[in-house]
Amino acid sequence: MNQTAQNPSAHAAAWKARAFAALRSDSSLSVRLARYRAAMSKAKALEAEARQRQVTRTGDPRAALAWIQSGRKVRIQAVNHQDLLRHVRALEVVAARAV
Repeated sequence: MNQTAQNPSAHAAAWKARAFAALRSDSSLSVRLARYRAAMSKAKALEAEARQRQVTRTGDPRAALAWIQSGRKVRIQAVNHQDLLRHVRALEVVAARAV
């Protein structure tokens, strides 16, 4: 997988460049406008995806729990399975205390 596919912000920038290139192409005005709108629509969708993927690093399980409760996804970067379970248990403890 190439770098722009992994990074929605970079991918969106590429689509914006494509949109502006469409405006300067050697085509009729209606074709140029249609291509521009299609490319900008794709860029806006990718920017929205990038906002959804926003990464906040934290070592605080309370912050991670608040992130989960707000409806966002959390990715735990663990060294091994035991480390992953340690993180999950910390979240369980914080959630139990919050109730």
